Amino acid sequence: MRTQVQRALQHIEKAVLDGSFPLNRRLPSERLLAEELKLSRTTVREAITILASRGMLERRRGDGTYPVDQSERRMAEIWLDMSQKHPALQGDLLEFRGMIETRAAELAAKRHDRNDRARLEAALAAVDEAYAGNQRRAQIGSDVAFHCAIADATHNPLFSYLMSSLLKLLHEHVQLSLAGLEPRSATAQRLRVQHRALLDAILARDSDRARRVASEHMDFVALRLNASSPP
Repeated sequence: MRTQVQRALQHIEKAVLDGSFPLNRRLPSERLLAEELKLSRTTVREAITILASRGMLERRRGDGTYPVDQSERRMAEIWLDMSQKHPALQGDLLEFRGMIETRAAELAAKRHDRNDRARLEAALAAVDEAYAGNQRRAQIGSDVAFHCAIADATHNPLFSYLMSSLLKLLHEHVQLSLAGLEPRSATAQRLRVQHRALLDAILARDSDRARRVASEHMDFVALRLNASSPP
């Protein structure tokens, strides 16, 4: 790693660890950090990108970069280490995600409350808006938020924690995503229909249908990802 990038990385990492950059508070801008360290903004941006890939920082679209809680960082490190040790992890992750998604949908149908309903409807609206365009980051963010909202509606914190960390791994470390789709593509349209069907089943408190739709959705995602993977 280049010396200047390493210097920026060590400065930011130390500031996060010693609390100089506290949780829930946005990091100084790249411009301010570059001026403080007497480095280029490109160098600072590269250091931030590396720390984000390690799970120490989180980039929030339109809001800035924030430190990540230590427990979340540890989980990110575990997932990243696992992905490096197991080259065929993609299929295993999809299989594991399918198990969580189907059970989460079933429980969310049984347990969701009024606040969950409002959050789920808003999350689906954000998905529809994102897939009406072709911005990859917006599609990923809204899709992750929708599935995390379902996990939260189980009212089981383990589902919430596992879903959040697993989706971060899939989209940030493995770079696994169907996002970046053209809005009129058959895949984009199919995903939107599946999301709607999943939410309808949950809100109708039809746990059997919610489980079935979630399973069909995950089978479709796995099929499309396998079809788009390089040989």
